[in-house]
Amino acid sequence: MRCEKGWMVPTLQLGDDFFLLEDWDESPAGPYRAVFHFTPDGTRTLYIDSEAAVDVISSIHRFDAVRVVDIVSERRDGEWVLRAKTGPNKGELRIEVDYEDAGALKVVNAVASRTPEVITRNSLYCRLMPGMAALVIGTDPGQKIVGTTEIGTTCRFRVEKLFKVARARATWGGNDAGDFVECTLDHDLGDFSPVSKAVVSKVTLCFEPADGSRPGA
Repeated sequence: MRCEKGWMVPTLQLGDDFFLLEDWDESPAGPYRAVFHFTPDGTRTLYIDSEAAVDVISSIHRFDAVRVVDIVSERRDGEWVLRAKTGPNKGELRIEVDYEDAGALKVVNAVASRTPEVITRNSLYCRLMPGMAALVIGTDPGQKIVGTTEIGTTCRFRVEKLFKVARARATWGGNDAGDFVECTLDHDLGDFSPVSKAVVSKVTLCFEPADGSRPGA
């Protein structure tokens, strides 16, 4: 399996738009940042700041359009700000996410960050970890961290840290993107259905395309 390490927001709904944010410190194609944008009619657009990483991410998920653009991602003191220049017609997308790990979530993070790699690969652990998160922050207990995507790529997430999103806001081309709400959209991501409650996670994602290819090599 090939792996990438970094940060992501796997679900973020603002108004009628659904976003997925990624900021990878390591990947087979080097560091990169990306924003998935899904519309209510199911259209998927990928904004990514690395031409080399397009093959990597396209080997995991499918997209209707791919745009290589400038993206700046900054995290500091519980705030994540991502800015993507999405083109002359749409302008700059600016997303701000405030996150926290108060209360019992600190315990979950302590367990997750100290669990040996060999245990995180165990099928029982992979079933229990989403359940722990569900009890603490109300995410979906049936969420999977091991499975296949909509194009058949096998993926395994190791969650090292998990944070609850307290607030989120965005502007696109200077216009407000809409209220931050629980995710109600139902896009096909294979075994990885959209999470209703937004979280920020520090993860290692290991993946293996169905055709055995090695994107980014």
